[in-house]
Amino acid sequence: MDLVTVLIGLVIGGLGIAGIGYGSVSLRRWRELGEQEPVAINQAVAADGLVEIEGTVRPHDSSEESPLFGQECVAYDYKIEKRRRSSNKNSGSSWRTIDSGEGRRPFVIEDESGTAYVDPDGASLSLEKERTRKTNAAGDPVPDDSTWNFNMSLNIPGMGGVGLNNKRYTEKRLDVGGHCYAVGTAHRPQAGVDAEVTIDGEGASTFLLSDATESETRRRLLLRGAGYTLGGLLAVGVGVPILGAEFLY
Repeated sequence: MDLVTVLIGLVIGGLGIAGIGYGSVSLRRWRELGEQEPVAINQAVAADGLVEIEGTVRPHDSSEESPLFGQECVAYDYKIEKRRRSSNKNSGSSWRTIDSGEGRRPFVIEDESGTAYVDPDGASLSLEKERTRKTNAAGDPVPDDSTWNFNMSLNIPGMGGVGLNNKRYTEKRLDVGGHCYAVGTAHRPQAGVDAEVTIDGEGASTFLLSDATESETRRRLLLRGAGYTLGGLLAVGVGVPILGAEFLY
């Protein structure tokens, strides 16, 4: 028995099972969100079970400044990657994460009927990605609005990847003044909170915040769920025969 081959089979199969599990969660949420429609905020507190609302993001007590692009927001995830050449001379270069982080603050969603206080702790975020390799003279990332973003880094032996665009900056944000679609549990707000309803994840099977509409959010979930599930099935289909060949022969 070749232990290296067994290990490869286990890793591939394990990744496949994880992919199927992650994809199944996304597909369950996609199906769950299709069972009801968003309600006006002033009607949310009377809803049973999951409630869906949509509106404009407003800060509550304060907001965040996104670390990469300096935008006012109430939630963000960011990642900085550096292009590095593989130690194998026959392999190309790859992106390695060198810094990442997230931030969230309670905020308000506003529609024509009222306001909802949202505690984002524990929520899943479905946010559009902003990515750039451009920097200003100070070395800070700046938005890249071009259609094509060419990589001009060079792989020089002994130096790894060097040159222009050697770092990639990715940020996802829920911007103040932007759209928010929220799914969670509705409660009456605590004393001192000026809102018609509080939305959080207490007892909720799905607690989700998105910068897109309900239909676009469901489309994202469907594509992600189908992609991870199919990829997971493919990985399991590769890993199981590898293990079978080692244990049966």
